[in-house]
Amino acid sequence: MTVHKQGFRQLDFGLFAAVLLICCGGLLSIKSAVHNDPHGMDFFRKQIIGIVLGSSIILFLATREYETLLRRFARYIYPLNILLLAAVLMHIGHASHGAQRWIALGPFQLQPSEFAKIILIGTLSLYLAENIETIREWRTVLRSFGHILIPMLLIAKQPDLGTALVILAIWFGTLAIAGANPKHLLAFFGTGVVLFACLWHFNPKVGGNPILKDYQKNRLEVFLNPDADPRDSGYHLRQSEIAIGNGRISGEGYLHGAQSNGRFIPEQHTDFIFTIVGEEGGFVACVALLALYLFVLERGVMILADCKDTLGRLLAAGVLSMLTFHTVVNAGMTMGIMPVVGVPLPFFSYGLSSLIVNMSAVGILLSVAAQKHRVMF
Repeated sequence: MTVHKQGFRQLDFGLFAAVLLICCGGLLSIKSAVHNDPHGMDFFRKQIIGIVLGSSIILFLATREYETLLRRFARYIYPLNILLLAAVLMHIGHASHGAQRWIALGPFQLQPSEFAKIILIGTLSLYLAENIETIREWRTVLRSFGHILIPMLLIAKQPDLGTALVILAIWFGTLAIAGANPKHLLAFFGTGVVLFACLWHFNPKVGGNPILKDYQKNRLEVFLNPDADPRDSGYHLRQSEIAIGNGRISGEGYLHGAQSNGRFIPEQHTDFIFTIVGEEGGFVACVALLALYLFVLERGVMILADCKDTLGRLLAAGVLSMLTFHTVVNAGMTMGIMPVVGVPLPFFSYGLSSLIVNMSAVGILLSVAAQKHRVMF
């Protein structure tokens, strides 16, 4: 058997360092968000564990040949993830805020929907690479959509519309780089818009429950009219805008944010952690953080452009689609320029499953980048 080995000398240390800087900034922001919580340090300690574990995964994946790993494990990880997603819906998992998304593993919570993203990036890329000659045919596009459809529906049922949309973004981005017919992608997009309009107006029930939940509709209505319901559905958005506005240019200082100390923003350490940056660090800190994300994404684009291997390019496209969607949507919703969608800020928000998945994605990018330096034994 041929074994492919990649050394640390080929590692893109600039990309790795940027990710670690974002992680460290997130760690400080998590501490600020929970420092008034009696159990707040538990979040801080768990995030440190996640960063250490995630860094180890980055180094492991970066020094392994991605195609060998993927072909060896793809047939197992896809059905395993489907089983875990189904198990969550059968109330084996842990519920929080009306959502059934987690499986308890001792003191930690495993979120299968997060792992579905990285698994689908791998298995979808492998399928498209093996069928690249027919990528402009409807049958290949439809089969690729069928590949993501079951996990996407299981995730939407939890309900976790944000992650379902991330998977859709991964599919679109990977297909576009694969060379799919733009008319096919536009047809899917148009069909999606029509289906959403029908759901909005008719909202049929499945199993006695409407497909679109009331809070999901309310979030979009509040985005279109922020002052319509500032005390209920618009509360998160209103408090987020106040926090970021308080920061002005240089911020109110670390641990001195009025909104943070007053605990006006629920779950601020997860989806709304960008408000900590805006309030305590101001415009300067926001620009610095977004510049780090831009650097990570720019490095990813360069890796994709330099890669000559079809599978490697598709893996890079999937990773970039996921990270771009998360970053743009999360930062946008906290600033009020996008609807509120439950997606965390990559490497920054609290959440071990999300952190491990995003750092694994970086490991894949680094593995793709190292392919041109590969040493064969």
